[in-house]
This record gives sequence, C-alpha cells and structure tokens, in this order.
Amino acid sequence: MSKSLATLAAILRIPLHRRLVAGSGAVYLLLFMVALQDISRGGRSLQFLTTDWTRMFERTGTVTFEPIAQLTLPGLTILLSPLNILMGAVIALLVGLNLAVTYIAFRQPRACSFNRSTGILASFPALLAGSACCAPAIVLILGIQVSSLFMTVFQVLIPASVVLLLVTLKLILDRTKPELLHQ
Repeated sequence: MSKSLATLAAILRIPLHRRLVAGSGAVYLLLFMVALQDISRGGRSLQFLTTDWTRMFERTGTVTFEPIAQLTLPGLTILLSPLNILMGAVIALLVGLNLAVTYIAFRQPRACSFNRSTGILASFPALLAGSACCAPAIVLILGIQVSSLFMTVFQVLIPASVVLLLVTLKLILDRTKPELLHQ
C-alpha cells in the first residue's frame, strides 16, 4: 500500500491533477447532494432552521441520514446533513482520484502500464458510483413507479461503489510509474 500512497502523492503534487481531483469531486458532491434531495429548488425567503445535533445519526435510508439544519434561500433549499455530506465527500474524492488516474492513463500512457482503452474502462467504477446515488433521483424525476425493493438496491450500490472505486484506484496506482509523470 505504501507504493500506492507514494504514487498518489506524486500525482497530487502536479497542479493540473489536483485541480482535476478538486473540480470533479466538487461537481460530484453537488450532484450527490441534489440526488439525495439535500439540495433542492424551492424556498421564498432567507431562513435558517436547526434541530438537535444528535438527530444526524438517525437514518432516513440504508446509508442516508437526517439533516440537522435547513438553509432556505430564495429559490433554493439546502438540508445540512453532516453524515450525508461526509459520505458524499468521500465518494467525491474517490471519483476525483479515479478520474485523475484515468486521465493520466489516457494522456501519459508511458507513465501507466494500462493502454489507453483500458484507462478509459478503468473510469467505469467512477460512473457506476455516480449512478448509485443519482439513479433513484432520475427514476423519481421521470415519474416511473418503482417498488421499494428496487429503491433498496440503489442504497446497497453506494457502499459497493466505494469498494469498486477503491479497488480500481489501487489497481491503477500499482501500475503507474510516478517517475514518468509530467505536467
């Protein structure tokens, strides 16, 4: 694991890769929060409501939790659920790192022993992670009636996507030669 961490550190020393991780992670986190409906349209005035902080440990789903605050702005409502934000941030970081190493595999094939097409295929777990949280929201938006069993399957996909992202990241980092990385 230390070789993987050293390779990851070498990748993150390059400003372009840091920006790629941060940018894609931020976009993913925003989409994740929208998919969980922690960020939604609505609201007419400026308002901030709070509740007991211990409610953040109460589940609203298999891997989703209660918000402890609500920020209402004109046209936007944000539910602040620390555990949902933490979970989304972890997945967003993994998605960003996977996209960065996929970018390296595609743009710098000498630095990564994967060929270009394999590097693109390596990004599929990142896409699957996106569908794990976003698919239920898309199904609801489209108005398709789905059984509760089908919705429960998507809740199981979130932990599975984390595992897939970690495995993919490790596999690519093990095949990346940090000494061949360039800006």
